[in-house]
Amino acid sequence: MDWHYFVENFQFVSLFWAFTLPVALEVIDFLTGYINACIKGERDSAVMRKGGGKKFGEAMCLLVAQLFTWAMGLPNAFLYLVALYISFMELVSIIENIKKLGVPVPGKVDEQIDHLKDELKPKEDDPAAAIEHSADDDRDLSPKDEDKENDK
Repeated sequence: MDWHYFVENFQFVSLFWAFTLPVALEVIDFLTGYINACIKGERDSAVMRKGGGKKFGEAMCLLVAQLFTWAMGLPNAFLYLVALYISFMELVSIIENIKKLGVPVPGKVDEQIDHLKDELKPKEDDPAAAIEHSADDDRDLSPKDEDKENDK
């Protein structure tokens, strides 16, 4: 199969499915993660809130993509790209959750998921990773009052 053909001709059947598929996969991911946590006795409301917040953020990305599509007269391909990305992330997470539940996953699928996760991890010399890590830095880097006095 020619990937260029697939990418150039990719589309959802309708806008309904462009929204429904990623949201349905989010729900399935949440449920498989919750069941996994229950089985292992690791339910944690803070982890659930964080995961739920991410799911909400992904749904808002879909909504924003649709708003941009309408407001700027963009082709639906913009929304489809966002929906496909979210669907892919959720599918990978679902497979990981299913694997943790003890369901056998074919070796090739498992290898490809591990490879993709490694590829998507920020590298140490990646400027985006440096920005992300600096956002997590909670040190107070604002100028001190004494620095302001020295400047006078």
